[in-house]
Amino acid sequence: MLLTLADRLGFGVWEEIPLYHYTPETFQVAMDRGVAAQMLAEMALRDMNHPSVLFHGFANESTGGGERRGALVALRDLDRRLDGTRLTGQAAYGSDPEDDSSAGLDVAGYTLYLGVFYGGPLDPATIGGALQRFHARYPRKPVMILEFGRWADSTADEPEQTRVFEVTYGQIAQRFDTLPSGFVGAAVWWTLDDYWTQRPGIQIEHFGLYRPDGSLRPVGVAVAQAYAADSATARRPPGGRVVSGGVGVGAARTGASRRLAGLVTYAIALPALLLGALVLLLVVRPPTRAKAAAR
Repeated sequence: MLLTLADRLGFGVWEEIPLYHYTPETFQVAMDRGVAAQMLAEMALRDMNHPSVLFHGFANESTGGGERRGALVALRDLDRRLDGTRLTGQAAYGSDPEDDSSAGLDVAGYTLYLGVFYGGPLDPATIGGALQRFHARYPRKPVMILEFGRWADSTADEPEQTRVFEVTYGQIAQRFDTLPSGFVGAAVWWTLDDYWTQRPGIQIEHFGLYRPDGSLRPVGVAVAQAYAADSATARRPPGGRVVSGGVGVGAARTGASRRLAGLVTYAIALPALLLGALVLLLVVRPPTRAKAAAR
């Protein structure tokens, strides 16, 4: 239902499999057992007809060098065999701008909590410098900020929550790919509502734009105004065209149509042959009881 609403309302969706906070050991176990491949196959095949799904994500805030890179490449290859129409990525830690594990993916995704959980002071120089380092690492990929934000456990925390948005988004917005020389393709606040969590020592995560009673926090007002303004600025003029220099590549494998035709023929012909054989057998061989009565 959620994806159907996104289709109709025009929202873009980043859909990912739950490889959250994975380590080299858990990557190895999940890949050896086929768990990650199974989850990706189910997700891709289940939701492939939803045009709102623009991205397939393979991991979220995970660690590991060779194990993670190997898993991401294997999942990318599987995704291209199954679908091949979605951009691929992961949500990597924004604390490590030298991380090169997104090299084999289509976009460079990050969660960004500089000045909140790590990375020194919360100021424009810190945020802007990190974004430029992401771009320097992947100069030919869109940078996707898939999480940023701060909690507000009480009303006393709400001014700081708003400041985190204003400083962080202020730097992101200057680098949107709708602007000349821009490279940031997304900026997602974490999260819309507060939510229950099983994290030890915490009952509710208070990151939401809305309070538990449904009222809008000050940061919610700031987010709505900023997103609306940037959305209006990014609209193309009527009749404007985007001319791509890319070369289209068919997603289907060679010979797929012939194989499909063979499968359809097999599915129709085999039951028809079996039914015909059964009818012929009944017509050619009269019932045994009728023969006995005639004698």
